Amino acid sequence: MELIMQPTFSACGQACIAMIAGKSIEEVIRDMKTDQSTSIGQLIEILDFYGISHAERNKRISKKNPVPYPCSILTVHTNEGYTHWTVLYNNKYYDPEFGLIEGEYPYGKITSFLAIYAYD
Repeated sequence: MELIMQPTFSACGQACIAMIAGKSIEEVIRDMKTDQSTSIGQLIEILDFYGISHAERNKRISKKNPVPYPCSILTVHTNEGYTHWTVLYNNKYYDPEFGLIEGEYPYGKITSFLAIYAYD
């Protein structure tokens, strides 16, 4: 997976999809018809549009699901108070705002994940 940085403050979802789909950020923005903040529903729609296999819904991190799937789009509640998308792959965080992160995620609390099966 190649790290793609978000071109604007609110395009983290598009950058995550670009990384997973192997597409340019411009192509994903065009196909999603937005460069603004995205919902999990919009991310699922574009994954379906690109034919990328994924879980049917976001799962909360909990005692039942304490660890995200090995390849996931993560929901992060940042230390600065906004919600952010990032990709977990190969035990690394491909964060479109902060870069490639190994080890513990330092920029907020990961609260849920959408499993991506295309990289199994």
